[in-house]
Amino acid sequence: MLRAFAFIGLLLSISCFASVANNKIQEAAYILSIDKDTAKAKELFDFAANYSGAAIREKLSAHLYLAKIAEARRDTQSIVKHYGFLKNNSQNNSLAYMAASKEKQFSATNERVKIAGEKIIYEQKSTVYPEIASDQVSNCFVEGELLASRIVVYNCPNKNSLHLISRQKGLEIGSIPYADVPAKVFLTFDGLFLYCKNWLYFHKLGEDLKNYAWRKPALEVQDIESVGDKIYVLDISGKISLLGKNSGDLVSVVKSDGENFFNPGVGLIGTYQKNGGISVFDTLLNNLWNYQIDGEISEDPIVKSDSVIFNLQNGSSEILNTRHYKKFTFSASNNIDSLLALESGNAFAWYSIAEQDKSDSAWRRAVIYGARMQDFSQFVFSRYAEKIGAKWVRYLPLSSKMLYPQMFSDANWLFVSDEGSQSLLKFSLETGNFGGEILLPRDREYTVRDNEPPWLILSSGDGLSQFSLREQKSVSIETYGKPFSFLRSKDSIYIGFWNGFVLKYFIPKMRLEWSRRVSSAPVLLSAGENGIYSFSQGKVSLLSKTHGPQDINLGTSLAAYFKYKNGMFAIASEEGDVHIFSEKEGFKQQGDFSVRSQIVSFELLENNGKTYALAGGVNQTFSLYEIPSGNLVWTFNSKGSSYQPVYHGSHIWLDQDGSVAAIDINSGKVAKRYPIFGSGASISIHGNTLYCATPQKLLYAFPLSNYL
Repeated sequence: MLRAFAFIGLLLSISCFASVANNKIQEAAYILSIDKDTAKAKELFDFAANYSGAAIREKLSAHLYLAKIAEARRDTQSIVKHYGFLKNNSQNNSLAYMAASKEKQFSATNERVKIAGEKIIYEQKSTVYPEIASDQVSNCFVEGELLASRIVVYNCPNKNSLHLISRQKGLEIGSIPYADVPAKVFLTFDGLFLYCKNWLYFHKLGEDLKNYAWRKPALEVQDIESVGDKIYVLDISGKISLLGKNSGDLVSVVKSDGENFFNPGVGLIGTYQKNGGISVFDTLLNNLWNYQIDGEISEDPIVKSDSVIFNLQNGSSEILNTRHYKKFTFSASNNIDSLLALESGNAFAWYSIAEQDKSDSAWRRAVIYGARMQDFSQFVFSRYAEKIGAKWVRYLPLSSKMLYPQMFSDANWLFVSDEGSQSLLKFSLETGNFGGEILLPRDREYTVRDNEPPWLILSSGDGLSQFSLREQKSVSIETYGKPFSFLRSKDSIYIGFWNGFVLKYFIPKMRLEWSRRVSSAPVLLSAGENGIYSFSQGKVSLLSKTHGPQDINLGTSLAAYFKYKNGMFAIASEEGDVHIFSEKEGFKQQGDFSVRSQIVSFELLENNGKTYALAGGVNQTFSLYEIPSGNLVWTFNSKGSSYQPVYHGSHIWLDQDGSVAAIDINSGKVAKRYPIFGSGASISIHGNTLYCATPQKLLYAFPLSNYL
């Protein structure tokens, strides 16, 4: 104990003054050193900490003593309270860093609970309440503890609610319902923030915690940092919003490329990306400096008194000194080694290495790290595009969790859908120049389910909306359930629903023409020579014309795909069973075959007057079958493909591990490859250009006229 309080004196370096508060502090410190009476000393420190005439340095001194006493007593609530005051009020960086680390350390918990109605079972190391156990329980997981009130918060996704448990009594004191799963919870010292279904709620201690103090619309929240009466909200698009904690009012906002917050120190807000990109801002969100680590960050950083440790996936670590308020200035005389010594992911250095060594690894670093530097990225992207034979390469500012972005175009623009940010990114088809962002409606989480510019159909659960790209406005559409399939004709759109209904809308007014129930199961749609057909529960129905047979039972009920080409319909199940029917012969069966694995994609193609089925297997293969015989033409063993092949000319394009490849439809052999970084790319072809969007946030444009 004596060593602990001697350490306090060294940390604070606060001069003694003849004041009431300081006299109490000195008296309490003397009692601790002589009698070790922590109760009497705490009473004196509490007086100093709460005395209206005490200077801030006296309050800091009292709170630090009280924090140490609380640690000795293992009083977690008091520990966090006093270190929180030190973190938020100290101007001494070392003291503030230490307090922040202590606050985080003692806020951690690993408890779990099961909740059934009002009966609770705790699963803790030290406390069990067998007298309130129940056999009928459902698992919930702990979010943390509201330490100021000793309330433990548990998230119960199967109940769509948070449950508030008194640590002292072990009983439920209330619950907070939420609209949908998933829901994200962020705890602060004085309350909790709940994100759910495009809304952010604040529930404040000292009020009725079960009711929110305020709410506001928001994109998916990635992280929240609480500082005094302000909060910093980082959403999935990278935008950081500074809000008043008690009101939710917006104070300031900045666009970043961050994915999570970290605490660089007092007066600083830090963000980091998984790929090693670091940014630091002041409390008003002015960017102070950026840094790039060479490597992927594997876990939350460890904050020390004047530094942050980032552990990397390759097993190494990088320590960043957080006292640097400016980025290093590099001169032309700096060599590669010195640049990398100052910043391991320096884009200038890696570009120099790439030009010398011509290695893909160095080019990857130069491009991805250089993307964070607007002026330099234009140069390095141009050189990289020249190297790989691309028309152009651009940075794709997608939200942090966006994979396989959907792409479509009109005559001038390529649109890339970012569902996380609820927006469309525009790029010139010819030059790749960024044309801005189009915001989609944000009242719900929408997905672009059908596109034919200027009209888009957006889907969100059982809600539909038509969106105009020209006017950038949407119109809600009345529906009868959750959409399952979409099919567009010249002037209409047909929608099949999970509950067996089909609706037809006239475009552009989206006027409901008719609705029809064809079954009690999900409906697939396809267009044949005679009109629009539905398929569900083994029955095909002609929807768009009145002549001819209206309903035909085919004898096969399970289907995941319903496709048409050259007078033939193919109905395929996920297990790989395929049945071929002739439209002209009243859906007489022409053949059937089985794919050698479960299928995840299925398309009908035409080449040289013949019809084929292309099936993508769960075992990373693509197989081509002749229709209607079902004879196997070839099988291509893929690697790292996203199962989104695109047919163009006589080639099938798909993404491979580190490339996009053209498969010759006649031979099943690779006819052309273009290198890309990573795997899992989306592909779209417009005119004589192939566009490729990657999870590494790069957009490629490759020419097709060179060999086709």
